[in-house]
Amino acid sequence: MLNRELQSAERVKVKLSGIDPQALVSFEMGNDDIDLICTYGKITLLCRSEIPDYTIGLILKTISAVDNSTSHETEILCDFDDIQNYQRMGYTLVSYGRCSDQYRVAFNIPFSSEKAVYNLTIALFDELSKEKTLKKDFYWSGKDHNIIQLFNELKDINGWKVKTIKNKDI
Repeated sequence: MLNRELQSAERVKVKLSGIDPQALVSFEMGNDDIDLICTYGKITLLCRSEIPDYTIGLILKTISAVDNSTSHETEILCDFDDIQNYQRMGYTLVSYGRCSDQYRVAFNIPFSSEKAVYNLTIALFDELSKEKTLKKDFYWSGKDHNIIQLFNELKDINGWKVKTIKNKDI
């Protein structure tokens, strides 16, 4: 009985946050420089301008704390000898193949590894510094309550707010 009451209370809390339980299409949060778009299977990080590395780190670490089964997939072109260096950084080798005089390597970056999240933060900051914009997808199994928890943890970032909530038309 108590468990059912707790689940009911959680559904009310979720509903009050603007998410219709189990009907969410997407939940967009962020500030003027950052969009974080959450769905049940994916989180997309969009940065439209250069932001501090600690902000990227805070976002990734918070995602990891909410759901440490989150992961990011990336492809890197490198020398064969560098593959082990990436593995030492916490990246998980998925596949590799020769491409001209280098190797195209696919890695999975698990958010369960602090070392991997730290190194991903550095890589994303470097990419953002060069490109001035950034779009990355992270895969998770987040549900309504995870999305709300993620927002509540990140709302202290300067100017952070709910931007758009899209629910299915039922």
